Amino acid sequence: MKIIESIRQLHSDRPTAVMIGKFDGMHRGHQLLLSELLRAGAEEGLATIVFTFRQTAGDVRNSLLLTETEKRLRCESAGVDRYVSVPFEEIRDLPAREFIEEILAARLRTRRLICGDDFRFGAGRRGGIDLLREEAVRFGTAVTVFPKLTENGREISSTRIRECVQAGRMEEAALCLGSPYEVTGTVVHGNHLGRTFGLPTINQIPDAEKLLPPYGVYASRVRIGEKTYIGATNIGSKPTVPGAARGAETYLLDTDEDLYGQTARVELLSFLRPERKFSGREELIAQMNRDVERVRQMLAEERKAGR
Repeated sequence: MKIIESIRQLHSDRPTAVMIGKFDGMHRGHQLLLSELLRAGAEEGLATIVFTFRQTAGDVRNSLLLTETEKRLRCESAGVDRYVSVPFEEIRDLPAREFIEEILAARLRTRRLICGDDFRFGAGRRGGIDLLREEAVRFGTAVTVFPKLTENGREISSTRIRECVQAGRMEEAALCLGSPYEVTGTVVHGNHLGRTFGLPTINQIPDAEKLLPPYGVYASRVRIGEKTYIGATNIGSKPTVPGAARGAETYLLDTDEDLYGQTARVELLSFLRPERKFSGREELIAQMNRDVERVRQMLAEERKAGR
C-alpha cells in the first residue's frame, strides 16, 4: 500500500475509487464504505484510495480511537492500494468547489466517490453531499452515500464509541466497532518485575494521541504475528511502581515467549477492576493472580457457551 502524506504528492495515472472522511475508529459504518470501495475497485478496474485528514498531535492528544499507525494497518490488511492522510491545515482554507475540481477530479481522477451522509468539506465546512453530487456530474464521477448505522436504537458514531471507551464499556464499544477496542504498539522492555513474580508480561507505550479507557485491568486478547493469546492487561501508570509511565502491560496466559520488538494488537474485551496502589509486593502478586484466574474463568465460560 502506498502512503501519501501531502497534497503535493497527490497524483494518479489511472482512474480511482475514493473513500473519503475522518474514519476515526473504522467502526461498522466505515467498514461498509470500505467494502464498497474494494468492490468498486475490483469490478470497475479502479485504483482504491482511502482519503482522510490528519490533525496536529496537540489537537488530538489522548482522543483518537485509532492512531495513524492503527488506521494504516487496517487499510493495508484490507487490500487498499493507497492511503492518503494529509494535514488538515493543507486543505482547511480550500473552497469546496476547488477541492472537488483540483483534488478529486484533476489529481485523483476520481470515478467513484464513497462517503457517509454527514461528510462536510471545504473552507468553513460549506461543502456537503448536495454539492458533491452536483459537481460530480461535471467530472463523470458517481457518488455513493451511506447513512449511519444504528445499534440498540442509537446511531453508531465515533462520538458514541469514544463515550463507551471513556466509561470502560468495552462490550458496547465492540458492538459498534464490529471488533474489540484495541491498543497497537511495539513490545518494549519494562521493569521486569512481573518476571520476578513468576508472571512475565509484555509492555507497550501507546501513542500520545491514543484514547485509553479508565485506568484498570481488562480481560484481553492479544494478536502478535499469526498467533493469538489470551491475557490480563493493565492500562495505566502502575501506581505501585515508582516512575512508571502511561502504558499497557499484559500478562499472556500460558506462554513465556520472547516477544520484544514485535507489534502486538491488544484487544480490550472486558473491564475487570480499577487500577490501585498496593501496600507491597505480596499484595500485588496476590491480586495479579486473582486477575488471571478471572480471565481463565471467563475463557472457560466462553468455551462452554461455544463462543
